[in-house]
Amino acid sequence: MLSRPGLALYLAPRELPFVLIGGAIGFLGVWSPAPMAAAAVTAFLVAFQVKAEILTQPRS
Repeated sequence: MLSRPGLALYLAPRELPFVLIGGAIGFLGVWSPAPMAAAAVTAFLVAFQVKAEILTQPRS
């Protein structure tokens, strides 16, 4: 997803157990015939908290 004016993206790492689970899911693409891109995206979404907010008023 690309950032644009009026769209705010917030990324924050999750707590330790989720980061470890995300790392294990990331290696799933190496250990099994699962597509590496699918494993990487899933691992990112498990390890990080992603929030998107549409801004109605521009922030200064």
